Amino acid sequence: MSKRSCSCKVFTALDHKLQKLDKLKHSENLLTGKNCFTRKKRKLSFIEDMKILMSIGSSSLKKQLFDYFDYDINAVSLPGFIRSRVKIKEEAFRKLMDMMNKAYPCNKTYKGYRLMAVDGSELPVSVDITDTDTHCRDSSGNGHDSLHINAVYDVLNHRYIDNIVQPIKKKHEINAMIDMAGRYEGDKAIFLADRFYSGFNCIENIRHTGHRFLIRIKDVTSYSYKFKCIPSVMKDGEFDEDIRIIFTNKKTKEILAHPEIYKVWADPKKRFDFLDEDNHFYEADYRVVRFHIGGEEAYETIITNLDRESFPAGEIRKLYNLRWGIEVSYRHLKYSADLSALHSKRRDFIRQEIWARMIMFNISMIIIDYIQDRKIKSSERKWEYAVNITMAIFFVRNYMIKRKDGRPPDLENLIASQILPIRPGRHYARNVKSQPYVSFGYRFN
Repeated sequence: MSKRSCSCKVFTALDHKLQKLDKLKHSENLLTGKNCFTRKKRKLSFIEDMKILMSIGSSSLKKQLFDYFDYDINAVSLPGFIRSRVKIKEEAFRKLMDMMNKAYPCNKTYKGYRLMAVDGSELPVSVDITDTDTHCRDSSGNGHDSLHINAVYDVLNHRYIDNIVQPIKKKHEINAMIDMAGRYEGDKAIFLADRFYSGFNCIENIRHTGHRFLIRIKDVTSYSYKFKCIPSVMKDGEFDEDIRIIFTNKKTKEILAHPEIYKVWADPKKRFDFLDEDNHFYEADYRVVRFHIGGEEAYETIITNLDRESFPAGEIRKLYNLRWGIEVSYRHLKYSADLSALHSKRRDFIRQEIWARMIMFNISMIIIDYIQDRKIKSSERKWEYAVNITMAIFFVRNYMIKRKDGRPPDLENLIASQILPIRPGRHYARNVKSQPYVSFGYRFN
């Protein structure tokens, strides 16, 4: 492969960032102890640990260590690798993700805004009787352990930006979105989210970051619709209305007599960061858009702070549809990048693997987007074609592993040869069902 090829440059950049991270690992507090990785003669370095965790797939860890070290009989043992990986904090992976995203900036925007989708996904994990926060029961009464991943995903550049992992019993998607929006330091963005992130405290925290939001809320037909007391947003059919709400922690007769103006926030258990003993009133303006999505009674309702002139109702609908990109990315993260096949019961190790798979996914998408833009040429065929992401991630992961003859494959042409037709408008009913944990038993050594 040419040294000037895109994939070669990406992996060269990865090596440079890992070397930089290696120098910063003590000063940036990326390790679990001060003496970690200080011994000179050792089989595994900090960089090798990070690369192994990014390149592992679904087969047994012992097999993958042999594959990574080219079946060297003197390679590190499985217990040795486990003792080595325990020294790395998950912050090291987050730092690496940020460094790679800065090395390959996300330049695709929508009217000057990056589109940052936020969503959650449940990740089944192995049972740990000492961890009661991850244990829950499904609708059939069967018990299982799960973690909940909250992620920020750039839907135009196909890149994960951040994530927060919570035990399933302590899942709080709104707080996670507030924290991730507060940590985001990139260019101006529109945060897209489904109705589980539609709390007023979340919306106002995003507004105070200086960014925009576009979040689905429950429809006017729902019992818990947010604006039942406001006539202008209780219409049938499509509408696009501006409203003003005054939040308050007081309960005077005048306030209670005007629910269309005041939103009383007096429950101390419910978080609202903009009211306290010194600040009793907080005003906020919203735009509420309702549009038809198919079927006689099928509507979606959106709350946003995007201006109507630049983003009419049709644009709002289009932007919300783009949010689906994060749902597709979760499917590739779990099954193409093998996040569903974890290699540990330890919760800190699982968090390592979540970050490592996201970095692998991002590296793959940088290369895929380059190939899609430059090597997948349109033709007179019936359909347009796109790269097969599952196969591309498989090729990229294996490229990271040392080849026996020392010569890597022609990665870009290999990926470009694996394409799938794009069939616009094609859709199927979602067959939603819980996914069980992929046990260690099938991954025989």
